[in-house]
Formats: sequence, structure tokens, C-alpha cells
Amino acid sequence: FDNIVSKEEQEEIKKTLVINSHTKSFNWFFQPDVTITGNEHQKRPGFVHMFYEDKINSPFYKLIEPIITKTAKKAKVKVKSLIQARSFLQLPLNKDYIGDGPDTPHIDRFDPHIVFLYYVTDSDGHTIIYDYKSKHKDDIPYAEDVKVLKRITPKQGRVVVFDGLHWHTAEQPTKDVRCIINFNISTNGT
Repeated sequence: FDNIVSKEEQEEIKKTLVINSHTKSFNWFFQPDVTITGNEHQKRPGFVHMFYEDKINSPFYKLIEPIITKTAKKAKVKVKSLIQARSFLQLPLNKDYIGDGPDTPHIDRFDPHIVFLYYVTDSDGHTIIYDYKSKHKDDIPYAEDVKVLKRITPKQGRVVVFDGLHWHTAEQPTKDVRCIINFNISTNGT
């Protein structure tokens, strides 16, 4: 869904998270690999900000809350609870550093959930959703078992909604800063 929140809200989110010109208190924390914590390759560095995990962890939570309510309404999703909300900021990197291909395919968690993925900025670094959907914790696919279901271009104000048990990933940006907000949602059906 494009323009899930108003242009004014989009700009305020971008200004706070990326431009950071009007506040010095928004904190980003370095993560050696934004795809998988503890990944020994550590070739997908970026920054993370945790808005919510079991409780509100950020004074900026209210800024992003409308994304949840407006996306749920637009997608006709009945939110039971928010599991997690976090933002990732990735800087463009040289292809020689990151190599070819997308980041490591993954799912955020193994319990049933819905993902709302909001793009803070226009950028390269597509999101890739695969056709493979895990059925339980030990259901991890081989690379040859997954095929691209959908490739989404990051566009400011766009939100993508998908079943969180679908394996997915991103391409590392090489031209633009890539900033997203990832919401993991428990619904009445999950």
C-alpha cells in the first residue's frame, strides 16, 4: 500500500529517523549484520532502533503508531497484539564488500505472525519475499527450494503486508540509504 500515512507524517518520520536534523535524541545502534544476529559473515552492517519489544522501548513509538493502525485498517487485519517494532538503517556499500546476491533469507520468528514493512525512504535494496513458508521451528529451506514470489522496491510511505512465515530478505543498498520499519503483528487468526 502506498502512502499509508500522510505526506506530512512520512516527512516527520524520515526527518526523525534519517535526517535527524531537528532532534539529537534519536539513537541508532550498530549491528554487524542486520539480517541475522550473530552471523559470522557480518557483511550486511547497519543500524537498529527498537521501538517495541514486549513493551514500548522508545520515546519515538507514538511517531510510528499510526502506521500500525492505518495499515491494519487498509489490509483488513485485526491486530491482536504488537510483538515487535524495530527500524533498520543501511548505508550504501560497495559491491566488492557485500558480494553478489541478496542478504541471507530468513524469517523474523517461527511463531505465526504478520509483517508490516514500512519504507521510510526511497532507495535501492529491494525486499524479496520467497514462496517458501515454514510450518514449524525446524522447517528451514535449502536455497534450491525457494523461489522469488515478489520483489518490492522501497518507496517512501509504502508498506508491504505479508505472512511472517514466508522467508524473505533484502538486497543491500548500493546507491541510497535504505531505512525501513519492521512490525511483527499477532492477529486474531494467528
